[in-house]
Amino acid sequence: MSMLPELKTRRLILRPIEMSDAEAMVALAGKDFEVARWMTSFTWPYEDGATETFLKTVVGKDPFQTEALFAITLGGVFIGVVAIEPPGDLDDLPNLPTLGYWLGRAFQGHGYASEAVEAALGWAFEAFETDAIAARAFEDNFRSRGLLRKMGFKPYSMTERFSKALDRRVSNLIVRLARADFDARKEAA
Repeated sequence: MSMLPELKTRRLILRPIEMSDAEAMVALAGKDFEVARWMTSFTWPYEDGATETFLKTVVGKDPFQTEALFAITLGGVFIGVVAIEPPGDLDDLPNLPTLGYWLGRAFQGHGYASEAVEAALGWAFEAFETDAIAARAFEDNFRSRGLLRKMGFKPYSMTERFSKALDRRVSNLIVRLARADFDARKEAA
C-alpha cells in the first residue's frame, strides 16, 4: 500500500509508481536517448533490469525517506514520471525537497509536464511542510529550464553532476521556488 495519494489535474492522473510501470519506463526513457540524455541517473545504452532494480528501492517504501515517485498517466496510459526527493539531494539547498520529472518524447510539447509538475508541487509543499522546493536542470536543457521558470523557480546556483547517459560531468542550474511565489502564481491564474 502506497503512502502517496492520487493527484488529478484537468487531463492527467498522477498515481503512485508501481512495479508494473517498468516496461513503459524503459520504452519511453530507458531506450530513448533523446529522453535519457537529460537525466543523470539513466545509463546509455540501457542496462537490462536497471528500472526494476530502481523501482524496488521506491515502490512500497516511505516516500519521505526514498522519494515520492508519481506515474503521470493520460487516459490510463503511462506517459512519464514526476518525483519529489526528500531534503538532502542538493548540497547547495540541503534542507529542501527536490523536484524531478520526465515525459516520453511523444508526450512532450503538449503542456502535460507543466500540469503534472504543478500538481506535484502543490502536494509537496503540504506534505513536506516546506517554504521552498528546489530543482535542477542541465544548463543546456532550455525546455526544462523554461518550464521551471514558468512555475516560478528562480536561479540559485550552479553545480555539476555526472550524467551516466552522456558519460561525463554536466553543468546543472539549481533553482528554488518559494511557496509564496507558487501560491501567488496559482492565485493569479
